[in-house]
Amino acid sequence: MNKSICVVIGCLLMTGCLTPNLTIKDHRASFLFDNAGTRVMNILAHNISDSQFEGTLNRCIGNGDKLVYLFTAYNKGDGPGTTSFYIDDKFNGTIDNNKVKLMQKRMKKIKDKKLSIVAWMFADDNTRNVNFKDTAALKNCLKTAINKFDSYISEYVVALEADEYLSSGQVEELAAYIKKETGKPVGSHQVPGKYNYSANKSIDKHYHQYGFNKSNSYIEKQTKLIKAALNKPVVAAEYDMSSDSAGAKSRGDAAMKGGASGTGNGRN
Repeated sequence: MNKSICVVIGCLLMTGCLTPNLTIKDHRASFLFDNAGTRVMNILAHNISDSQFEGTLNRCIGNGDKLVYLFTAYNKGDGPGTTSFYIDDKFNGTIDNNKVKLMQKRMKKIKDKKLSIVAWMFADDNTRNVNFKDTAALKNCLKTAINKFDSYISEYVVALEADEYLSSGQVEELAAYIKKETGKPVGSHQVPGKYNYSANKSIDKHYHQYGFNKSNSYIEKQTKLIKAALNKPVVAAEYDMSSDSAGAKSRGDAAMKGGASGTGNGRN
């Protein structure tokens, strides 16, 4: 066999080698500001103005961020704005090409500012609009999102607070589907203190929600505990509602001291 072919095959068999340029080296995000009044994850929403989008993005850059968390498949109910690429925002309905173009334009602006994107596909507080028991419909939505936006995305998270509305088996199935379609890392996120879904084989990293107003020592100890239990990277994703506050940065530092692979609410 040709030596160069052997090298390629060997590379493909190595974990992460499929996407050598897409691994996030410095995972720093600020997905909440203003006591959760500003939610960065929602800035692709079609009813969020361009000025709001630009202003929030600039705040992230000013807080030292290297990436942003974005709802990318569907969110109608969690926080301000509706992230949807469907006509009339009807889940799994007809694709609205104008909404797709708006999302692509904003993702391009984010990438132009040298920020990576972690796509969060589904959100809690959406059970009125989405039948989360219909895994086939969820996959169909993922297929569209991946087809339209994957070139902008570095990594994925299946869902925000997934255990509120998805089973562990569903998360595994959806994560496996994303990995099959993209080859990119996939994470899981749950309600405060929980991390069992991240033991699924198709989940590459755990995004942890600690709860708010926790002590630095608690955050450090929990990070060490979860990392040891899962033997996977742990991102300290949620621990403060104002990512640019001194308290948020101190908690983020504590998480990193505990072995976190990155932070989602700011750090020094």
